[in-house]
Amino acid sequence: MLTELKKYELMKSAIDRCNGRVLEVLESSNVREAKIAAESFKNGGKRLRPALMILSSLAPTGAPLDSIDDPLIDLAAAVELTHLATLFHDDVIDEVETRRNQLSARAKYGNHTSVLAGDFVLAEALLLVQRSGLQHAMHEFLRTIRVLVQGESRETNHKFDFDMNEAVYFEIISEKSASLFSLSCKVGGMSRRSEYSDLLGHFGWNLGMAFQMIDDLDDMLDLPRGMVDCDLKNGYIALPVIHTITNLTDGHRQGLVDVIQTGKFTPDDERQIVLLCKENGGFDHAAGEINKHLDRAGEALDRFESDGDAKKLLGSVVLDLKTYAAVQIEGFREFTGSPA
Repeated sequence: MLTELKKYELMKSAIDRCNGRVLEVLESSNVREAKIAAESFKNGGKRLRPALMILSSLAPTGAPLDSIDDPLIDLAAAVELTHLATLFHDDVIDEVETRRNQLSARAKYGNHTSVLAGDFVLAEALLLVQRSGLQHAMHEFLRTIRVLVQGESRETNHKFDFDMNEAVYFEIISEKSASLFSLSCKVGGMSRRSEYSDLLGHFGWNLGMAFQMIDDLDDMLDLPRGMVDCDLKNGYIALPVIHTITNLTDGHRQGLVDVIQTGKFTPDDERQIVLLCKENGGFDHAAGEINKHLDRAGEALDRFESDGDAKKLLGSVVLDLKTYAAVQIEGFREFTGSPA
């Protein structure tokens, strides 16, 4: 999904430092949950949020990628640990069996241990924020954690809610996902006392909104994208389906709801869902919303006068997401047997 970030050796070096800091924290503890957290962390991940924090600290002034100090690495590790904590908790809430092609912690060690691992990791994240010494960073982390919990609660309350409108969907993804992207970018700016910190937060929020809509498309069904998860089967309704249900009338609407509620999701069922979303503009609507937020993120970057590698890399993230979203939509169209 994010090809350009992987091409920069200096960026890899920064992320390696962040990974090292995370493992230093987790492996210094004898608590069982710390070892489980380290095991889960080593299973991989995009490390996108710490990358965004690091790049956001450099982009406004055009500072080079090798000018990254230890307090920023502490903060980057803290945001990755915060993300890891949400994954432990999400896996319990959603009864997830696999995470990154491995058994999830809850499947391997049980729900109780997975919850404790998430709690432990979150506490360690906040200790790193404190250790960084960055003024006001703790306030931003605490505020965001509170919003993350609100978003998770709101999403759970709207499972299988076929009357949910788009406004509620956008509130959910803003709180449960985009808020952490916003935190990453804003605190990155704050670490260099940038006057653009709020603008960077705006950039991160728009990027996070698009990212979550893209992720929801990936996980919407089993077959079209070849994924192993099926959010719709678990009652999480993605934007194309919300748009389609809202625009269908009479028996057509109830027919789609019935297909989802039966929970069978055979290839024919999934093809019917995709076809209805396509015919009623669900995928086009989702593509439009994704691109709207990515365009806004790009416009925020354009306000920086500098033109260093960090700004270029943030721009490449925007472009990579646009490209990936277009491939997603094409995949759904091909799944119905229709030309693009």
